[in-house]
Amino acid sequence: MSDEGLFTNAFRALPENVAAEQSLLGAILTNNKAFQLVDDICEPEHFAVPIHGRIFEVCRKLVHQNVEASPITVKPHIDGDVLLGRQSSGEVLGALLRAFVGVVNARDYAAAVRDAWLRRRLFKACSETLDLCCRPGDASASDIVDGLESSLLALARGMAEEMPTVSLEASIEAARLNALEASARGTGLAGASWGYRALDRMTGGLLPTAIYVLGARPAMGKTSLGFGIATRSAAAGSSVLFWSGEMKAEQLGARAGAAWANLSTQSVFTGRRYDLPEDVETGEREPLSDWQWRDLEAGERAAAGLSLEIDSQPAITVARLRSRARRMARSRKGLNLIVVDYISLMSSGSERADMNPYERITLVSRQLKQLALELQIPIIVLAQLNRENERREDKRPQLADLRDSGAVEQDADVVLFLHREHYYLKKMADGGLARKEKEAAEDYANRCSAMAQRVSMSEGKADVIFAKNRQGPTGACPLRFTDHTTWFRDAHEDELSPAWLHPDMMEAA
Repeated sequence: MSDEGLFTNAFRALPENVAAEQSLLGAILTNNKAFQLVDDICEPEHFAVPIHGRIFEVCRKLVHQNVEASPITVKPHIDGDVLLGRQSSGEVLGALLRAFVGVVNARDYAAAVRDAWLRRRLFKACSETLDLCCRPGDASASDIVDGLESSLLALARGMAEEMPTVSLEASIEAARLNALEASARGTGLAGASWGYRALDRMTGGLLPTAIYVLGARPAMGKTSLGFGIATRSAAAGSSVLFWSGEMKAEQLGARAGAAWANLSTQSVFTGRRYDLPEDVETGEREPLSDWQWRDLEAGERAAAGLSLEIDSQPAITVARLRSRARRMARSRKGLNLIVVDYISLMSSGSERADMNPYERITLVSRQLKQLALELQIPIIVLAQLNRENERREDKRPQLADLRDSGAVEQDADVVLFLHREHYYLKKMADGGLARKEKEAAEDYANRCSAMAQRVSMSEGKADVIFAKNRQGPTGACPLRFTDHTTWFRDAHEDELSPAWLHPDMMEAA
């Protein structure tokens, strides 16, 4: 390796195209039609020479006010500006007019200015990465890669071309053709299936580019429902990527195996029967029976045909998730859905040490929305709610309970909450109802009896509450929850029915 490359970057000039900047501004100041040609390409910060960016900004303001942007009208706005340095406003404007070539090439000049700006950003990202590589101990190689991927992801978004406007007629035609395509599929869904009929009916399926935020308090089962959606959506034909920030793949596999074999998750973890009491003498539980092992093996076979990949990389960044998702999207099976469990456990990829949790989650939320748009797939984002609902008499969650979760509510197309009333009622009943002052013994007994009945009636029931839905109605969908397997089913499904229908079973049906 040649030693001359070691310090080469220190002597490289930042990419710029001053001639293109001067020609572009000269064209605008000569004929404002040039501005209309480039308004969707350039921004003031794209100019390498600061005073040029300032002049472009003044021209934009004047044109938008229906005032002609000319050297005469622009000069008062830049007179005495510190960005002029040692030059006068007349000298700068004169140089721009002398650089004028023509209006026809204005878009080419603007593209050259923007290209130089993108190169400067790339230069900065690479230089910062080199600095980090040369600082021993400050950041791991993995952290540096994540930071670079985040920078490149932001840069790639900056390179995207402007989307053309679409007429209302064309918009309606596109919607009609999409509806015909959905109808021809026979499912009645506009997108991928949730794997739960109640949720499909409420939404018409998971729509491409949409963000679905599933919020819940701890112990409600949001991971179980999120993983259930991933599994059952894969069983319906989707290719799914599930990221978990707090559970390993084998732990999630244990849940799926328990649901298929109708075993306690503890039984799958320990290989012991939790459906039978402990032995009185030894205090040990009986090992699983042969038929229970066979049921677990049947679960493996039922999962063999599903396109579901589990990623348990801790504190993953959106940039790294994007690279894995893109690889999956390029594969033969493709990619139809991402499930994120959960957003607070993701890293923003930012090196800002003072970034608070609200800012971090907001940044991650925006990055996930960009990822959904880029890959043209839906993303389900699990989120933990604050404690406000536990202070209310009615424990059903509300949109305000997402208040501490950054901008996820604003970025979400659909916000749904998982609620199991049984959890709160049983907690109250187990703690014992306090007898009210001057309450008769009979009234107290009746109240305790009514509470016990409510606990019994609510067992196994869950509600998915749609609090925000840009493309449809709000309301609640009932689901069935099996506590010992921690698995959700549709309300009409039997507790002993298959946890999901694998392709062979669906063909037989």
